[in-house]
Formats: sequence, structure tokens, C-alpha cells
Amino acid sequence: MADTKKIFFMLGVIHRDKSCKERLKNCLIKLMPQVITLELSNYGLTFREKMGDYYKQRLEENLKKIKANGSITYDTNEYIEDIRTYLEIPYEYKVVEAYVKDYGGSLYLIDMDIFSFIKLNEIDALLDVDNLKSLITLKDDERPHSELTFARLYFEKGIKAFPYTEEMRIRDMHMANKISLIMKSHNEERFLHICGWQHLSDPYNIYETLKPKKVFIYD
Repeated sequence: MADTKKIFFMLGVIHRDKSCKERLKNCLIKLMPQVITLELSNYGLTFREKMGDYYKQRLEENLKKIKANGSITYDTNEYIEDIRTYLEIPYEYKVVEAYVKDYGGSLYLIDMDIFSFIKLNEIDALLDVDNLKSLITLKDDERPHSELTFARLYFEKGIKAFPYTEEMRIRDMHMANKISLIMKSHNEERFLHICGWQHLSDPYNIYETLKPKKVFIYD
């Protein structure tokens, strides 16, 4: 059970949405958490620190090959920009790291390494020239709605247009357990967990015993 004297916030963000960066800074200043947990694995952070630049260079080289072919022309593409951002250290980590440096507190990365390993192991396929061509040439009616659109449908209209997967359930159970352990080792009263907005739905009530105060970054 969560300590009733402790306040636990869950802040739902949109991953790789750089416009959330300033919003996250403002939320941290407003909430002033003393302990912050982040939906990011140590493996995911280390991989991007060591290999991010290499894969970004690979991406640019393959894009040059596509342009040199001459059959496809484009200026900007949201999917290519999303891949670039995916290869960078997440903005959430950078913002929280700066906050801890300025205001103190503790930061914990609590997501599961195994799922990060599986996903990041697919980067070569993601950066494949044919895959990049497919992303660039997607027609408007083939493109999925933005994350913000799905989030608005859920938080404003109660319409759930996204799946809560078995992987998410396993990861949430892992993260909730880690948060509980961290709470036992800290006397501070304000805890904040930063996660993807879909985790706020929590259909299995995994975080219920922690009595979370849920906040969506665009609220």
C-alpha cells in the first residue's frame, strides 16, 4: 500500500513530441517532485548514447541514396523526423536531468531492458532503404492519426482508439513494483512517474494501490 502522506503523480506525455519539452519543464516546476521515475530503460539510454550518432548517420546516408535515385522527392516527412527523434536521447530524460541538477532530487529509469533490446534490435530493418521509401511515399489516407489525436479522443471524449497490449501490462506491473520499492527507500513526499499517455488508462488497475494523481501533459 502507498503511504498516504506521500503524493504520487503520474504524468502522461507523448514520446518523441518535441513540443512537449517546454510543457514538461513547466510541469516539473509546478509539481516540484523530489523523486522522479521515468518510463525509460537503462539499456535504451545507453544504446542511444553509444550508437545514436552512428544510426543517425546511417539514416542520412540511406536518405541520400533515395534522393540520388531521383524517383522520389520530398522536403520533410513526419515519419523520417520521428525516426530521427527515436534515435536521440529522449527529451524526457534531458528535461528531468536538468531539473534534478537545478532543484535536486532523484531520477530512476525503471522500464524493462528486455523490451528495449527487442525493439532497438529492429533498427536495421527500420533504416532499410526500401522501408524508408515506403514511409516517404505513404498516401494521406494511409497515414495513421497523430498520437495527440488519439489522446484527445481518450481524455476529452472517453473514446479509446488505441490498444493496451500484453507488453504494456507486463511493463506496467514491473514499473509499479519498482516505484513501490523506491517509495519505501525515500522519505520525500512528492513522487512523479513520467510515462507515455496510454499508460494512464491502466485498465488492470496496476497503479491503483499507489493512489496516483493522473495528469496529461496537454491538460
